[in-house]
Amino acid sequence: MHAIRSTQAPNAIRRLVTQKSLLPVHSLPRALIATRDIVALSRPTSYFAARNDFSTSSRLASAATTDLQAELLEGVTFGDYPSRTHKCGQLNQANVGEHVVLTGWAQNIRKFSDELIFLPLRDSSGTIQLVLKGSKNNASTRQSLQDLTAESVICVEGKVVAREANTINRQMATGEIEIELSSVRILNKTHKPLPFLPTNQELVNEEVRLKYRCLDLRREILQRNLRNRSLAAWTIRDYLVQNDFVEVETPMLFKSTPEGAREFVVPTRNAGSFYALPQSPQQYKQLLMASGMDRYFQIAKCFRDEDLRADRQPEFTQVDLEVSFGSARDIQNLVEGLVRSVWRKLKDVELFEGKEFPRMNYQVAMSKYGSDKPDTRFGLEIQHVTDVLGDNVVEAIVMKNDMKLSGSELKKLAQLDNKVLPVVKVTEKNIDTWLHKLPYTDQFQGPVDVAVVNSKVGIQIGDTVILNKRPAFLSGGQTELGKVRLELANVLKSKGMMEIPTTQYNFLWVEGFPLFSPPEQLLSTDQQSRGVRFQATHHPFTAPHPDDLHLLQTAPEKVRGQHYDLVLNGVEIGGGSIRIHSPKLQTYVFDHVLKMSAQESSRFTHLIDALSFGCPPHGGLALGFDRLMAILCETPSIRDVIAFPKSASGRDLVVGSPSALTDQQLNEYKIRVV
Repeated sequence: MHAIRSTQAPNAIRRLVTQKSLLPVHSLPRALIATRDIVALSRPTSYFAARNDFSTSSRLASAATTDLQAELLEGVTFGDYPSRTHKCGQLNQANVGEHVVLTGWAQNIRKFSDELIFLPLRDSSGTIQLVLKGSKNNASTRQSLQDLTAESVICVEGKVVAREANTINRQMATGEIEIELSSVRILNKTHKPLPFLPTNQELVNEEVRLKYRCLDLRREILQRNLRNRSLAAWTIRDYLVQNDFVEVETPMLFKSTPEGAREFVVPTRNAGSFYALPQSPQQYKQLLMASGMDRYFQIAKCFRDEDLRADRQPEFTQVDLEVSFGSARDIQNLVEGLVRSVWRKLKDVELFEGKEFPRMNYQVAMSKYGSDKPDTRFGLEIQHVTDVLGDNVVEAIVMKNDMKLSGSELKKLAQLDNKVLPVVKVTEKNIDTWLHKLPYTDQFQGPVDVAVVNSKVGIQIGDTVILNKRPAFLSGGQTELGKVRLELANVLKSKGMMEIPTTQYNFLWVEGFPLFSPPEQLLSTDQQSRGVRFQATHHPFTAPHPDDLHLLQTAPEKVRGQHYDLVLNGVEIGGGSIRIHSPKLQTYVFDHVLKMSAQESSRFTHLIDALSFGCPPHGGLALGFDRLMAILCETPSIRDVIAFPKSASGRDLVVGSPSALTDQQLNEYKIRVV
C-alpha cells in the first residue's frame, strides 16, 4: 500500500501502474484516507485510465474525510476560539461594564423560563454566575445552553454586570456580579455519564473517587490543597537556598540494604540482579558530605513496602537535608526557621513568636504521655503510682469527677488487645483503700501509703482511675496507657467535655532516644544463632551520645543516640540525627552490636570507604512532606494532599497498578511467578 500527495499524483501514479498489489480506495479503512492524500488505485491499464480513476477517488476520499471529521469532532470545538481575558474568580465590582471572555466547566443549568437562564461557570480560580436574559437575538446561545451537560468545557463571552441587591450571594467570592451572556462555544461536551459530580456536597466512596481522580481533583478543596503544596515546596526551596544549601538529585535505582522496612525491588535483564527503590536518600547524602558538598537538600521520593494507613503511602515525599560541621542544635535551628517560613507563608502565623521550639526527653515523653510523639494540646497526663517487684511500675490516668463516662464506655477504653486494665471509681468509702484492691498489690515493693499516693497523683472522691503495670525500661513508640490516653481524649472531645483546637500548633523536639531497641518481630533462626539482641531504633548510622560510648560493649540498651524527632500535635513530621563519621565505630556497630552477617555488612562497603577517606562530622533530618501538608490543610488523610495517591490496599486505581506482566516480559527479566 502506498500513499501519495495530490501534487505528486501524475508522476507517482505513473510509477505505480506497473505494480500488481494496488488496492481500491473503497476497500481502505476510513481513518487512512486524508483530504490531501490519495491512495494508490486498483490496477489501471494505462496512465490515462489511472488519471480518470484518480479524479473519482479524490471525491470519494474527500466525502469520507468529511464524515470522519464530523464524527470525531462531535460536541467539540477543534480550532480557534477567543482567548480568555480573565479567570472566573478574579472578577469583582471593579470589572462591571467590561466585556470578558471566560473558560471553564459548566455546572448544572437553572432554567426559570425561555427568557431567563442561569449557569454557574467554574475554573481553577473560582465560580461565577452566567445569565441569559431576553428572547431576542439569543437563539443560538440559548440552544447551546440547552445542549450542555454538567462538567462540559465551554468558552463564553459577555458583559460583567452588578447583581440586584436582593440577588447578591454572600457565600460566593463573585456573588455581587454576574455575566450577561452574548455567546457560548462548547469546547468539549461530556460524552458519557459521570460517575459523580465534583460539586456534590455528599461524597461518593473514596475508591470511586480515586479511580476517577481527574474528576475528584476538580473539587475546590483538593485544588486548594495541591496549590498549597506547590507553595510550600517553593517556600522550602527558597529558604534552604538562602541558607547556602545545594539541591542534589540522588538515584532512584538503589540497592537492597538491611535498613528495616521492606523494599520494592526492581528486576533487571541480568538474571539474579535487582535494584531496590530507596527508602530514603540516607546513604547518598552521607556520601555527599564526604564529597565536600557541605549543605545538601532534596525534595525526594521514597518507597517503603509497608502496611498502609491514613498517614502512610508506599511512595511518599520527604524534605531531606544534611549538614557538615553542624551540631544537633544547629540543625534544629535551621529546621525551625524552615517550618516558621512555611507557616508564615501559608497560615500567616508566627510560631512561638520567634522563640525556640520546646524540647522533651524520650523517657519523659513515654512516661508522662505514653508516646514518643506526644500530643501536648491536652492534659490527661500519665502519673507514676508505685514501683512493683520485677523492675516494673504501676501508672495511672486520672479522670476527674466532671468527666462522666458510662460503664460500657470505660470498659471499652480499658479493653486492650492482650489484657483488660483495672478501672477504679474512687468513692468516700474506698478513698483510703482503693489501691490495695488491685490484682498486683502483693507485688508492691514494700508498704504503700494510699493517702500519700492520692496527694501525689491528685486523686479525689468522684474521680475514676485507669491503671496499668508495665516494665520500668521504656522502649518502642507507645505504652498501653498512652494508647488509652489518646482514645479517651477522642471520646471526651466527641462528647464536648474536652476541646482540642486544630489551629494550635504544639511543635516539640523529642530527644535522647535509646540508640538500640529489642527487635519488634521474632528473630530468624540465623539471627538467633548470631546472638542478635538489638536493632537500631532509627537507623544504624546514628551516632551514640559521647557520654555513653563506654556502654556499647557492656549495656547497648542503655546507650542514648544523638537522634531528634520533630513532633506536631501528636504526629511525627520529621526525624534526624548526628551520624557516625568514624569508620571503626560504624563497623563496630554493624558487627558487634547489631551482629550483622558478613553478607549484610558487605552491603555498606561503599559507606565505610567514604568514612575512611576523611569524612567530616555531619548530621541531618528529613521532614515528611505529605504529613506536613495534611496538617497545614487540616485533613486527616495524606491522600487528600497527593495528586494521585494509592488506595488503602496499595493500588493506583486510575491506571490499575500494580498489574501482571506478560510471559514475554517475565522471560526477558528471568522471572517466574510461583
